Amino acid sequence: EHNGFTGAARALGVARSSICRRVGQLEQRLGVRLVQRSTRHFAVTDLGLELHGHCLKMVAEAKAAYERVACARATPSGLIRLSCPPAVAQLLVSPLLPEFTDKNPEVRIAIEASDRRIDIDENFDLFIRVRQIPSADSGMVMRSLGIVQHVLIASRGFLERHGRPTTPAEAARMPSIGCGSLQGPHVWKLVDPDEHEIQIRHEPKLITDDMVLVRQAAVQGVGIAQLPLSVCLNEVRQGLLEVLLPDFPAPLFEVQVLFPSRRGMLPAVRSFIDFLSAHCVSEVPQWQIKRHTGRGPRESSRFWTSRKALEQLTVEGTGAKREVRVA
Repeated sequence: EHNGFTGAARALGVARSSICRRVGQLEQRLGVRLVQRSTRHFAVTDLGLELHGHCLKMVAEAKAAYERVACARATPSGLIRLSCPPAVAQLLVSPLLPEFTDKNPEVRIAIEASDRRIDIDENFDLFIRVRQIPSADSGMVMRSLGIVQHVLIASRGFLERHGRPTTPAEAARMPSIGCGSLQGPHVWKLVDPDEHEIQIRHEPKLITDDMVLVRQAAVQGVGIAQLPLSVCLNEVRQGLLEVLLPDFPAPLFEVQVLFPSRRGMLPAVRSFIDFLSAHCVSEVPQWQIKRHTGRGPRESSRFWTSRKALEQLTVEGTGAKREVRVA
């Protein structure tokens, strides 16, 4: 192509002696003469031309392989393996899947909805967990999707029949709904006015690990329940449920997406993480998050959702908005 070692060296930007040495080493390894050369003559042998043709094909295949990998890294495609609790799959992930799959038609998602402890070696790409703040180090890379606030709620009809509790102990003596394992004991984790975490034991009339069923039972007046605010927010805004004991809020929980490493992460996985992060909105004011997690200046106000924050919730009325009842 360059009519000699000198032209090839100039085109490649290397020393002529280096090219001569490399060609000589290749000839020695193959045991054949590839180039006939003298001080005045340069010619490629028939075997040299044949080898050159094969090498051109090898270079083309190598370029195609690199381009395929580069394309795969640029365009989300392939299978994402996700592990998350059933409630997270149903209430957080499921509503977002149609939009994500429409935007990423080459991506497939396999979800194991389970509360079991997952080993990092089980070949999952992502784990979503809800953990109380502060949470222990899991040994994996963590990205926060938002902060969850649990609230005690009951229907207006229930409160009219049983009265409005003024203390956690009084609430525990009323009919309640347990959310979680069928095995006891069942407790509400709360924070008293002195900012000490307390656990209030109660004996549920209904026990289930399905948050949607808990919400429906609470709306129907079965008992008092403790749910993430995001799960029952619409019912609170509509006046179907009322928030109880705002002076005894629950500790904050964080929704976290965990993954083994950022190194070598597939574009599909990265795109899904970014999509989740963009569409999951925290239900707790930012100043409270910073105070509780230590990620910002310490405020003088309490860092759990306050009565004022709960009273700012509004419900749609006829022609106007009205405040949510905080019992």
